[in-house]
Amino acid sequence: MVSAYPRGSEWRKWDFQVHTPASHLNNQFGDDWDEYVRKLFRAAIAKNIAVLCITDYFTIDGYTKLKQEYLGNDAKLASLFTPEEIASIRRMRLLPNIEFRLNKIVGKSRINCHVILSDEVSIDDIIDHFLNDLKFTYEAEPQQTADKRRLKIDNLRELGIKLMEQHEPFRKIGNPIIVGMMNAVVDDDAIFDLLKNPKFNGKYLFGVVADEDLSRIGWDSQDHHSRKVLIQRSDILFSSNPSTRRWALALNPPYTEGTKNFLKEFRTLKPCVHGSDCHSFPEIGHPCAKRKDKGHTCAHDSEECDLRFCWIKADPTFEGLKQILYEPSDRIHIGPTAPLLNDQARTITSVAISDANGWFDAAALPLNLGLVSIIGQKGSGKSALAELIAYAAGTWSDSDENSFLVRAAAHLGGLKIELLWGDGRRSNAKLWDEHSGLDEVRYLSQRFVERLCAQDGISDELIREIENVIFSYLDPADTMNASDFEELRTLKTEAIRIEVDRLKGEIHRVIGEECELRLRQQKLPEKKARIATLGKEKEGLLKQMPKAATPQEAALQKTLQEAREALTKVQSQLAAERQKLQKIADVEASISSFKGQMNTFYVRLSLTLKELGIPEAERAQYRPIFSGDVQAPLNARKADLNSLIARLEGGEPPASGTLKNLQAQITALTARETADKALQENIKRIQMRIAAIGSEVERLAAEIATTEGADRERIKESSKDRLNAYVAVFENMKREQLALEDLYHPIRNQLNDKAMLEHGQLELSIRWGVELKQWLERGVGLFDQRKTIPYGNLDGLAEAARKILMPAWSTGDPDKIREKMEEFMVEFRRSDLLWKSYARSEVTLEDILNWLYEVSHISLNYSLKFNGAELESLSPGTKGIVLLILYLGLDFADTRPLVIDQPDENLDNESIYNLLMPYFKRAKTRRQIIIITHNPNLVVNADSEQTIVATSTRRDSGLPHIAYNSGSLEHSEPPDSGTRELVCKILEGGSDAFKKREQRYSLPQ
Repeated sequence: MVSAYPRGSEWRKWDFQVHTPASHLNNQFGDDWDEYVRKLFRAAIAKNIAVLCITDYFTIDGYTKLKQEYLGNDAKLASLFTPEEIASIRRMRLLPNIEFRLNKIVGKSRINCHVILSDEVSIDDIIDHFLNDLKFTYEAEPQQTADKRRLKIDNLRELGIKLMEQHEPFRKIGNPIIVGMMNAVVDDDAIFDLLKNPKFNGKYLFGVVADEDLSRIGWDSQDHHSRKVLIQRSDILFSSNPSTRRWALALNPPYTEGTKNFLKEFRTLKPCVHGSDCHSFPEIGHPCAKRKDKGHTCAHDSEECDLRFCWIKADPTFEGLKQILYEPSDRIHIGPTAPLLNDQARTITSVAISDANGWFDAAALPLNLGLVSIIGQKGSGKSALAELIAYAAGTWSDSDENSFLVRAAAHLGGLKIELLWGDGRRSNAKLWDEHSGLDEVRYLSQRFVERLCAQDGISDELIREIENVIFSYLDPADTMNASDFEELRTLKTEAIRIEVDRLKGEIHRVIGEECELRLRQQKLPEKKARIATLGKEKEGLLKQMPKAATPQEAALQKTLQEAREALTKVQSQLAAERQKLQKIADVEASISSFKGQMNTFYVRLSLTLKELGIPEAERAQYRPIFSGDVQAPLNARKADLNSLIARLEGGEPPASGTLKNLQAQITALTARETADKALQENIKRIQMRIAAIGSEVERLAAEIATTEGADRERIKESSKDRLNAYVAVFENMKREQLALEDLYHPIRNQLNDKAMLEHGQLELSIRWGVELKQWLERGVGLFDQRKTIPYGNLDGLAEAARKILMPAWSTGDPDKIREKMEEFMVEFRRSDLLWKSYARSEVTLEDILNWLYEVSHISLNYSLKFNGAELESLSPGTKGIVLLILYLGLDFADTRPLVIDQPDENLDNESIYNLLMPYFKRAKTRRQIIIITHNPNLVVNADSEQTIVATSTRRDSGLPHIAYNSGSLEHSEPPDSGTRELVCKILEGGSDAFKKREQRYSLPQ
């Protein structure tokens, strides 16, 4: 396979309407053909026109003269042009374009049509089997069939002579050929009947001139059907009007009824072509839309010219031209410049391999800047080329032991690769030297895609790739200067997450407080029993009290008992007041610590405010301070407490009822007791114990009153506070969900673009992830599985959690979570199933509640759904589709060449055609794509600009020799050697793919 255009389909300038002196009508060239030829080709060279459609009215005389007398005459060319000019002329393509006037009138004018023929059709066949057999009406007699003459120049001259004899205005024209051409008309049915000849099969295009804006004309007139039939049978339209071009492609606006209705009405989409329609030398290759505007002269107003060159992305051949029928939106463009949207500095124009030890040819392989498909039999060296490109670009990794470069390492030492980039830069690498690491291409090896997509669920690497693509799609203004997606997400949700962490701490605090209160409730019987025990002890002590010998001794014992009880009370009160002083010290320490935190907060906030441009004077308003003097009330209270303590201790002399007074009183009373020291100590022991019992009973009674009163009410409130804090966590996570949805909003819009996929096929949403199994596993260690637990056993507990909690958690709806948590907790509040009966010995109620109300197993994640199924549930092949859709459809920031090794692995033809093909077609307009593929739909229906065919033969040594030949899909050379034929031969289903492509924009037959 050797193509004259190995780089494949490229944008080239075509001029579809170049008249010659043989057109006769409006001929401003004169009769000097040498001058015409010189100016024609030099203008074409200067304007870099690749194809000239040589146009004459009713004949191909001008085309014949150019082909036979000039291009077929080396001596003649040498007399007119330099060798360099001749080389440029030889590279041009000339196609015959015959312009006819039809016997149809639409509006007030006859319709002109064009028949463009392949240059592979011989001039003799065009004349003998088409033009000479085509007839025009010459004259007629009453009630007789009209006399028709063959479409020959002599017959047209005779018609002109006759008309000049009969009509004075025609005589003034003076040229019978011009008069004949002005009046001759042909029938479009006759044109098509003659073109049915096998000699012309697939070798012509028919088009009508549509100068008016077809999107705005009235279709309700009597010309409706005539106009429609002509458009129906046209392959192309001659028009540069932007609105007509959109209408002819069924684009909305201006065509609002959709492609399906357009095809039903007009049979095919109609690509519009345009030419300079030149009749004078300055007009050659100068298709200015202002040419007929009053006051505009192209020669003098060249900067104001509205140039509408016709660009065709194809080989400069008739087969190349036919591609606009199959890709009417993508293969043709009308405008001053070609639609080159790629970053030229990031396109590889060629790859050269040298010092390959006979494995590769040394010639440089040119690369197209669009979609490059590498095909070949197994073992032909397809992946080798991709790996070599990736290696030279500093992107290849040796992690895949099955890669070509790893397997052939022993034979390729010293191999050199050179990449030539569109801006003239070169990347050079020598195999196994340390490569640049510049990452100049994005390389998706087959192993890389398999690693990301093959396993169950979603790998962290796949998540990172998706995040990278999403982040690259965001408008730079929306990235908040974050360096990656994770950093941006943190910036967007940091305040919310801080609040969530605070609420988690609040849940633990409330649970701790509640458990402390419940512990007090549990100790109530113990405290009441203690009071009873103390009462009995007091009774026993009173019985042990020695009997007084005299009434005076009895009175002394009573007084001493009262003094000791009073002393115990004063000591207890002093301890309580001193405890308050300690609490004041604790408050002061907390205030001091909090002031430090407030200062740290202000310092950090002040830096942010400064970045935001808040003036220094105004930043002071953000300093957090206490509203007043917080120390003064504490100092006053300290003074009061110290004064009270001093009074309780007693001054000099100590007041009655004070500590010192009571101690002195007891000392004095003790001195008056019996001289029996043993009896005295016994009485003292009993009285002091009775006093202590009284104090303890008083304290316990106060604690019981609090526990049965205020504490019980606080337990009820704590239970509510616990649930409220728990629900508040989800309310804040809901806020985080809204923030993330706002972050993903532009991506969602892009995914729903109807030009790419049907709405909803690929959806991006925020999902509430629930690790129920993880949560249950943490709870298992709390329960004694030998006992009955809430919901019977662990299986019952798990089933209840799945039925009650899981649906609510998965929605993230705070109201539902509140309702279902209350429902779930009913079983844990059963009066007949206390927690101690089923908890392990070392487990506390606090442990159980902290587990029940934890939220660490619930998270917010973005979720990709494809056709309604979550990404992790998809097959490896479908995951690969989703990954490629993201790379091709969203990765706009990355304009590096995308090199993909066998993206179609494990995918069927229809999946490729329906799902991936639109993305490849769109992505290749903005970045170079190089794919190794077995799938004909990726090559053919994604309209690959260049197809490289890899072949491998065995040398005498048994080692391979790998060769690459390339061309375009339109390259078709018999016998079985063109690119098209090789695609059909190598790729199973290739012929069907071509048929599908050629029928895509036409009504099924």
